[in-house]
Amino acid sequence: MSNFSDIMGYVGLTPPEAASALNVSEDEIVRWCSTSESPPLHIWQGLLRMFDEIRIAAEEAAKSADLDRLDASDLNRVDLLVPGQAASDFAGPRRAATALAVAALARVFV
Repeated sequence: MSNFSDIMGYVGLTPPEAASALNVSEDEIVRWCSTSESPPLHIWQGLLRMFDEIRIAAEEAAKSADLDRLDASDLNRVDLLVPGQAASDFAGPRRAATALAVAALARVFV
């Protein structure tokens, strides 16, 4: 495993999705995930753009929630779309953004 692999997993991308999103071959993605070889800077930048889109979508969703009316049972019904070109086409980033938003909202009950 590599740091690249960890970030890819955090944003919820599979190797085929990452290859498509980053315009590289799946073989390159697998190599960067399983060896110490680091991808070029523009690949890191593309992955971090996705990471930022996920984080911002989660933050905006949490900010827009009506905390006075929020019930713990609502947490399992949160479903987000991730705006932005890099992350919007894939299910993994959507799940990651939803998880971050739910975690932020759950803090209301802690």
